[in-house]
Amino acid sequence: MLALDIRALRRLGVIAPGECIIDTLHWSIGGLSTASARLRADLSDVERGGVMTIVGQMPDGAINQPVAVEMVPSPFGGHRCYFICPFSTRRCEVLYYARGRFGSREAQRLSYAVQGMDEVSRARRKTAKLRSRLCGSGSHPRARGRNRIDMVSRLRQAEHDAQALYLDRLRAFTDRSGSRRMPGETP
Repeated sequence: MLALDIRALRRLGVIAPGECIIDTLHWSIGGLSTASARLRADLSDVERGGVMTIVGQMPDGAINQPVAVEMVPSPFGGHRCYFICPFSTRRCEVLYYARGRFGSREAQRLSYAVQGMDEVSRARRKTAKLRSRLCGSGSHPRARGRNRIDMVSRLRQAEHDAQALYLDRLRAFTDRSGSRRMPGETP
């Protein structure tokens, strides 16, 4: 899913209160470029907020969409930025591209990936996630010291839980089929 995260854009310097910045954003999946867009973020008036215009070539056609940006004063100084969803007019930090437009997850009626998974798939996803964190991937460095020891024990427990769920599911399946023997068991 193509997404615009205002927190990541702020870290990259594309969103800066009091400035007008133009930059290009590229999305890729598995190293292959899927889409690119030119972002023009005009946040020069901190009090009234700003607007970010997205112009680019998406997988299903061209896009030219303005998105309002609200800047809220932070209690410790500075400002916190939010997108205003073009559909629901609610604050959000991430906009997702679906049906030719960017909008919030709720407005686009998108669900989280785990909501469509069964127990075994969620357990396997958890082990894969822990394994990738343990090895270090992308911008996350490899866990070290006590964190690594804790992560190894959590990974072992997650693998054990995933295996137990899988065997329970397999037992239930073999009980329905009339077989009295589990695969791998000796007669």
